[in-house]
Amino acid sequence: MNDCLSLTELGRLYGVSSHVVGRWLKRLGLRTTDGRPSPEAFAQGYVSQRASRHPGTYFWIWHADKTTGILDGMRYPRAVLDPAVEGLSLIHIS
Repeated sequence: MNDCLSLTELGRLYGVSSHVVGRWLKRLGLRTTDGRPSPEAFAQGYVSQRASRHPGTYFWIWHADKTTGILDGMRYPRAVLDPAVEGLSLIHIS
């Protein structure tokens, strides 16, 4: 697993959209109501801001181990790759 993941990549791990992961992080106090990472998320090392390829813009990436650790601790089910199907196919496990 990468050291840092986007919300989209986190969503793939759990078999949900980035929007769903964003809502989970809001419930945990790691995102504000407007969808930005909370000051607590930055202070506790859950998220960092990186410059994008486009000058003057940036994006947020989430620390993989810390973020999946808290999501796993909240019992959000992870998805697993289905080896019987080619490509990225996810199945939920409980």
